[in-house]
Amino acid sequence: MILASAFCFGSYGVWSRLLGHDFAVFYQGWVRSALILAILLPIAIVGKHLKPIRKTDRKWFSITMIFTVFTQVPLYFAFNHLSLGVATFIFYGLFLITSYMTGWLFLSEKMTPVKGVSFFLSILGLVLTFDISLSTFSIGAMLLAALNGIASGGEVATSKKSTDRYSSLQVTTYSWLLIFVTHLPISLFLGERQLIPQWNTQWWAMLGYAISGLGGFWLIIEGFKRVDASIGGLIGLLEILLSALFGVLFFKDHLSSSVILGGVIIVVAAILPDVYALKTSKGRPIPPPPPL
Repeated sequence: MILASAFCFGSYGVWSRLLGHDFAVFYQGWVRSALILAILLPIAIVGKHLKPIRKTDRKWFSITMIFTVFTQVPLYFAFNHLSLGVATFIFYGLFLITSYMTGWLFLSEKMTPVKGVSFFLSILGLVLTFDISLSTFSIGAMLLAALNGIASGGEVATSKKSTDRYSSLQVTTYSWLLIFVTHLPISLFLGERQLIPQWNTQWWAMLGYAISGLGGFWLIIEGFKRVDASIGGLIGLLEILLSALFGVLFFKDHLSSSVILGGVIIVVAAILPDVYALKTSKGRPIPPPPPL
């Protein structure tokens, strides 16, 4: 299940490329959220998952939602203007750094020696990937990939304040609902072309994008219920490599040896805590890029 979820999350770049430039950045965001909500909302309502947010929880819940708003457009743009590998490496490097910093500064999580090494390696890999790619790709696209990593890392880290009292399904449903109600008016205000659904490659890609998000979310939750958390975390991290591989196989993306080295360093930074947890028999999941 976790391996399948890695394929789902790793395929995000493929679906983004297949959508191409016909789907404007905010338009694709609200359309995809509408498709996902069409499935999530009935399940959440029938299953009575939508509990009122307690007053004491609204602060952190709101912070999570603010991060959520910035998780869609930046990565979609980056996937369409960078190689999938570069976009994913930059995104995941900032995702790790932001997760650690948020946990350490605001959630009272300890910065252990192994986390410190992972944090340092994340910065090293990110700097290497960013610097080498600067001569090839748009600085704007790389900054947007970085913004998505910051938003996703902050979103996942701060959601820990809510998921112990509210179901993951509720948090996810509210996230997509917020994306819908923010991206739709922005898309209309900017005058983006509102496409009519058709039976063509782009709309099948949109459907695949939505299904991958939903499927990846369900598979990762169910998978972690059945395996050691650290083993699950290691398997889930294959999505980073799969994203880069899909770019090379399907779109002939070129990754220089230096970029590959930077990506490998980021992957090593990501697996260190799980490897350490396995060694000390204290399994702990490293959350994958959120399915938002």
